[in-house]
Amino acid sequence: MRLNLRRSKVSYTVMIMSDSAKKHHKEFHIRAGAVGFVSFVAFTLFVVTVCYVVYSSITLSNSGERNQRQLEQIAQMKETNEQLTQEKEGLEEEIAKLEDKISILSDTVNQKVEAEQALEAKIEEEHIPKGFPMSGTAQIKEAEDGEAQDGGEDGETQGMRPNAEQKEVIFTAEEGTNVTASGAGIVLLINEDAQYGNVISIDHGNGYVSVYRNGGNPMVKEGSEVTRGAILYVVGEKNKDTGYSISKDDTYVDPMELIEING
Repeated sequence: MRLNLRRSKVSYTVMIMSDSAKKHHKEFHIRAGAVGFVSFVAFTLFVVTVCYVVYSSITLSNSGERNQRQLEQIAQMKETNEQLTQEKEGLEEEIAKLEDKISILSDTVNQKVEAEQALEAKIEEEHIPKGFPMSGTAQIKEAEDGEAQDGGEDGETQGMRPNAEQKEVIFTAEEGTNVTASGAGIVLLINEDAQYGNVISIDHGNGYVSVYRNGGNPMVKEGSEVTRGAILYVVGEKNKDTGYSISKDDTYVDPMELIEING
């Protein structure tokens, strides 16, 4: 025995009724499949809407947090800029102070350099034998016949005795007058002189060598440093004459061209 099973179709009826006096109404028949589809679409739209709302809320929340962080960063940057501005002003002030100090130091260094140069020039000036080799007044004595001559048999000059090339000047002074160094230098030699008794040679360190011949006792020693005006001899009754000569780079020069007489 076969059973014929039929699947019954389910449908839904939607009625739209009016509350007017005529009592009109309309009926719509909707199949169950359509209802299911509409329900699915409606549910899907609901879910999508809910998801969108949630997503929007999350996005807005994250955006708010980002904005807050950006505002905080902006505030920090502003504070940092203010600090940097203050530090810059402080550094500029320090730089200005340092520039003032540098300017003062530069002026000080320049003054020191100028002072050193002036001192060096003064020292160099002091080493030029242009001072008067006597502490008081003196007369120039003409060389007597036979005084300007060569030395011994070997042709060398004895005790730095003068000759025509030496251009020696002979000063005569009163007792108590001092024979003095005409410039600063080092006593190079102290020798005996056949005519005068003693001879002192001073090396001034710049090519100049001055020579003083006198019969008095030398007041300095070989190798000692002397300044201009240092006493070399004391003139007495028997040593009134002093022979004075100057050489420059081993060439004799006229002493009278260098001597500066003040007063």
